[in-house]
Amino acid sequence: MSGIFKRIDTVFLQVGDFEKAIDWYSTVLDFPVRWKDGLSGYAALEIGETPLTLVRSSKEVKERKDSHISFNFFVDDIEKARRHLLQHKVKAEQIQDDGTVKWFEFEDLDGNKLGVCHFSE
Repeated sequence: MSGIFKRIDTVFLQVGDFEKAIDWYSTVLDFPVRWKDGLSGYAALEIGETPLTLVRSSKEVKERKDSHISFNFFVDDIEKARRHLLQHKVKAEQIQDDGTVKWFEFEDLDGNKLGVCHFSE
């Protein structure tokens, strides 16, 4: 660990329809809203030690289509997490397993690629 930098404090994710994204993340992923500033277009969601902050984008987010995931969500039960997403009509890829780490990818409403992973801690 760095002697200067202690942790990642916040992860920012651009979204197109700010209100719809807040509703999706709080309903589908069950992340409570920590705070929201609709005027400036920021909303922080509770998830573990590092909040996820949704940022209203001034341009279409789907236009930038990243070729890789933005980050992983760590879960204790990856099969349960995937089933939960599928029940909410979220397109989730098959679970991959390299013997040490299990993971899969999915997309939010704006096409942001996100990952879910599990490994023994």
